[in-house]
Amino acid sequence: MAPTREMSLETKERIVKLLEEGNSSRMVAKDVGCSQSAVSKIWTKYKQHGMVVKAKRTGRPRKTSKRQDKQLKMKHKREEAGANVCDRTVRNRLKEMGFQYRKAKRKPSLTPKHKRTRLQWAKERQSWTVDDWMKVIFSDESRICIGQGDDAGTFVWCRSSEIYEEACLKKTTKFPQSLMIWGCMSGKGTGEMTVVNSSINAQVYIDILDSFLIPSIEQMFGDNEIIFQDDNASCHRAKTVKAFLGERHIQSMSWPANSPDLNPIENLWWKLKKMVHKKAPTCKADLATATKESWHQIDAEYCLSLIKSMPQRLKAVIKAKGGATKY
Repeated sequence: MAPTREMSLETKERIVKLLEEGNSSRMVAKDVGCSQSAVSKIWTKYKQHGMVVKAKRTGRPRKTSKRQDKQLKMKHKREEAGANVCDRTVRNRLKEMGFQYRKAKRKPSLTPKHKRTRLQWAKERQSWTVDDWMKVIFSDESRICIGQGDDAGTFVWCRSSEIYEEACLKKTTKFPQSLMIWGCMSGKGTGEMTVVNSSINAQVYIDILDSFLIPSIEQMFGDNEIIFQDDNASCHRAKTVKAFLGERHIQSMSWPANSPDLNPIENLWWKLKKMVHKKAPTCKADLATATKESWHQIDAEYCLSLIKSMPQRLKAVIKAKGGATKY
């Protein structure tokens, strides 16, 4: 059945006026062009409320905002204009309004729950100073590949007829050789780093912490208390891992999911991969050697600058209400 059109407020007011003048519902229905039952319903509601009641809107909720409606109108006008409005004109008008055509930033997907957790986490620590963050040791795993670290692309000078010549190509491999590494850092510099040759489960992770985290803490902090950060990977949150950290009196920091922008070691990985790429390793053994050499070449000043950015990172998360940031 097709939906009936909503009667206007003016028509309802006319129905009430005609009935008050003593006209029958049949005559009123014929006059305004509706059914007798509709006239009776309007009269009944009028007597109940003492006024003509506007019916509530039925149907599906509106899907577009006023701004989106305006954009649709602009698009429609552009289509109506046809050849008079070309793509270049549209781009020029968008630039005049402050828009720029940019490559979309790659960021983790954040659900409303993720955003709430990130916002709460940042607010709880917004009063922390750089000295407070100097007591935190950050850790993470990362995969490093041969040829990685050249994300910006390679530019060459060549004629149009030479673009496919050997010297003008950036060569790729379908399955590049890679290594999984674990490392840690703080405002005092880099800690230990190791190549992980197996998949990481709870026991493998405990062995990594025992062999590399504990020496890093002793080297950088001595007997001073520290806070240990790692993400929410299942092997990191295993009961045996929590028990290991508890036995060694290491305080673990809670961490919001999907938040690499809050971990300064992510910036350190980026720098490390750039350094390894410059060494141009050609096999897995060379990759491991280049990675270890590059790790030890990262200076403490760089690590300190990353830790000093923590208050700004938190401010950015709070400003974005838990959303993505530039970090």
